[in-house]
Amino acid sequence: MSRGHFIGLNHHRRMLADRERMAAYEAAITEAVRPGMRVLDLGTGTGVLALWAARAGAEVVAVEPHAVIEVARRVAADNGLADRIRFVRADSRELTLDAPVDLVVTECMGNFFVTDEMQPVLRDIPRHLAPGGVTLPHGISLHVAGATLPMWNELAFWEEPVGGFDFSGALDFARQSAYVVAAEPELLVTAPMCVAQFGLVKSPDEFSLQASMEVLHRRTIHAVLGWFDAQLTPDVVLSTRPGTRTHWGQTAFSVPATSVEPGDVVEMEIELVMDAELKSRWAWRGVIRRPGRDDVPFSADTAMRFGGAA
Repeated sequence: MSRGHFIGLNHHRRMLADRERMAAYEAAITEAVRPGMRVLDLGTGTGVLALWAARAGAEVVAVEPHAVIEVARRVAADNGLADRIRFVRADSRELTLDAPVDLVVTECMGNFFVTDEMQPVLRDIPRHLAPGGVTLPHGISLHVAGATLPMWNELAFWEEPVGGFDFSGALDFARQSAYVVAAEPELLVTAPMCVAQFGLVKSPDEFSLQASMEVLHRRTIHAVLGWFDAQLTPDVVLSTRPGTRTHWGQTAFSVPATSVEPGDVVEMEIELVMDAELKSRWAWRGVIRRPGRDDVPFSADTAMRFGGAA
């Protein structure tokens, strides 16, 4: 991991409390690791992936650029596994191993998988792998679907008076943001659609995703949700789809609140764009096609959250 990507210990607590994440990674590491294997835990955090690999008999190198690595060291010692894990505080892109590894395990994944800090780190993985070495996860797919979010607080908040004043003008700015939500599957109004598939080390810095989603239910659409599935091993998939209870949730890209019915289609392009400072932003545009009624175009760009200010 790079030194620029920081999350506090409370976020690590949330990850450790994420039962779906924990169950999937434990099952996958138990399946993939054999005694004597060399394993690199990329972005070890509090060290739980390294601990599972060491418990399965691997010799582990755990790299982490932040001070939370001291928590991982303490936990490994407390559980009698310190002799099987070598902790290295470093940017993984500056790391040189004594020997290549058989397996790289990592959880460098954002809410819609892609994050500006992580893509260069993931693409650097192959130089650490021995011939025939693999990654966990090894494949990623991205999915989208239209959804109704009637109690979407991030937007609904601005529709009510604040301090005795009309703050509805903030809505135009609020709609330029992508939000993290935890949606139930019954809130989906279109069929889900897979819009991208790639290997972990092929994760792109920029892309354009095209989607044409058929409306299945007569409802009001408020957003298009994006989520990822991570193929950890051939037998274990970690999904953040609606209805799961992971700490990632889904990413909500707002669209105009629009009444839709079966036969309507949501056409959309989602772009991930890297700016001159190597920071990513989301931009999305499209149209809600309603045969016999007015089409509803939309566009948003997270660079415009404050009228073009960062």
